[in-house]
Amino acid sequence: MALLPVDMDATPDDIVNLFAVDAAVRAAVGLDYHRPTSAALHWVGDEDMWMALVRPGDGRALLAGWHHEFSLTEGSGRGGEAGTDLVGDAPGWWRRGVEHARANDGYLGFLYGWDGTRWWRLDQPVDDGFDPELFPATPLAMRDIIDGLADDTLLDAPDHDDIDALVTAGAELTAEQLAAVLHAPDGWPEVDIEAGVRAAREFSANVPA
Repeated sequence: MALLPVDMDATPDDIVNLFAVDAAVRAAVGLDYHRPTSAALHWVGDEDMWMALVRPGDGRALLAGWHHEFSLTEGSGRGGEAGTDLVGDAPGWWRRGVEHARANDGYLGFLYGWDGTRWWRLDQPVDDGFDPELFPATPLAMRDIIDGLADDTLLDAPDHDDIDALVTAGAELTAEQLAAVLHAPDGWPEVDIEAGVRAAREFSANVPA
């Protein structure tokens, strides 16, 4: 199957920063997050939906993931099942996305490759489940994710301007920017701003191009 260009504004570096903000918020409110490794970043949302940024090196990247409701290609990465072929005639390094899904025992719904200039995907006839507004792939999606985390942890609803500033800062966010977003009524639940800042910094230090 042919490769098709993907119209997506986010570069791999943009996604690194979105993951960093998500990790900072989660760490600050005491929730688990996936720490970055030299090979990949991994994010998990509701109903086990997930997305990963895999970095094979040389400026390339893979965006892999699965949506529990919309990915009709499910099964292609779990436990060695055949499922839908999301690699096809793409360069061999695309298989790193399949390997990542299998290593995490996850269904693989979408797989996009970044060649250093733009994103590409295999010309699949079914819905792969990737909507950038549902995953940490756009600033607006990150705003919705933070809103949800604040609500789930009983924090005050954050101001969207403060969220936007946090997202813009990315992995280099400051304690002041994070504290502006995470307001705890009457000091409960406790918020560990320094833990959040440390989590964000992991994404600037451990993620190669």
